[in-house]
Amino acid sequence: MALEEKIIEEIIQKAPYVEGNVRRAKRIDLKVPADRIKEFLELIKKEGFNMLIQISIVDWIKEKEFEAIYQMWSVDKKVHAFVRTRIPRDDAKLPSMRDIFPVAETYEREAHEFFGIIFEGNPRLGPFILEPREYEKHPFRKDFNMLGYVKAVYGEDFDRYDENKTNYVI
Repeated sequence: MALEEKIIEEIIQKAPYVEGNVRRAKRIDLKVPADRIKEFLELIKKEGFNMLIQISIVDWIKEKEFEAIYQMWSVDKKVHAFVRTRIPRDDAKLPSMRDIFPVAETYEREAHEFFGIIFEGNPRLGPFILEPREYEKHPFRKDFNMLGYVKAVYGEDFDRYDENKTNYVI
């Protein structure tokens, strides 16, 4: 049995609510229900996946969901685990992981600012990277209206075209 398959089998024995598969050598995918994500990340930290590399968000607009992907690394096993969970776009909330992985605070702040996801328990979800603005939308959501944002911030007369005056450039 390959190392990755063995890791998945051991994890599923301890967390039968998880679905897992080998992505490729040294990469595994683990799908976890959103209501169990915190307990699961605590579990795999104890199992050696003790480094949170990043939190990525995918906007599945047609499915009306966000997918949060916690990229974990095991120094000892030299394996990446991509821990995936989905939440509804209209009630985008997840528990904060900052008490388990302090670096999560930064990633959660970024995901909050760009996608509007609330990380319950993270007290620092205010302005972070983007400049303060009156147009309070989240720019990485697929339904973000970039042209509407430009017009709201810079006015209706703000036009930028390429040198041939054929393509609108933002």
